[in-house]
Amino acid sequence: MIDYRLANLSELDKLKKFLFHHGANPWNYLPVDGVDSEFTLIVSGQASALVAYSDKQPVGLAVFYHPDALPESYLKYSKARSAVYIADVVVHKDYSGRGIGTGLLEDIIQRAPNLGAEILLVDRHAENVGSAGMMRKSGFKELSTFVDLDRRDFGNRSTTVLSFNLI
Repeated sequence: MIDYRLANLSELDKLKKFLFHHGANPWNYLPVDGVDSEFTLIVSGQASALVAYSDKQPVGLAVFYHPDALPESYLKYSKARSAVYIADVVVHKDYSGRGIGTGLLEDIIQRAPNLGAEILLVDRHAENVGSAGMMRKSGFKELSTFVDLDRRDFGNRSTTVLSFNLI
């Protein structure tokens, strides 16, 4: 059975290592300084880390920004609505394809209204089929696809932004 819960601050170093170990692939953009900034937001209470556990071992991780920390580049997609931005969803390599990523997204969907959010935003490499399926299963809809040379150096080098409307 998979259990989902918010991370404790004492777990963050271990979870950062998990993110780099299981999230590093050609589809994901994981610069060290960017991940450090995300974890600083978690410590300050402006973001959260949601962890999926199996037998007390982390098997999935999602990092999501609270509405007051929405990255400026996503304001245009929120259309002035309060938005949660899901920055990372990573699943342990031995547990992929078991619905854990979808479970993480669905848990965030349930938590977001308590943060005052009206919409959730997430992005992925445009050609990342696994992430596309996970997001589709959770009810996310594509908003935009654009060439993203700063973050993508693989495939068509494009990012797709998706949303989930809460109200």
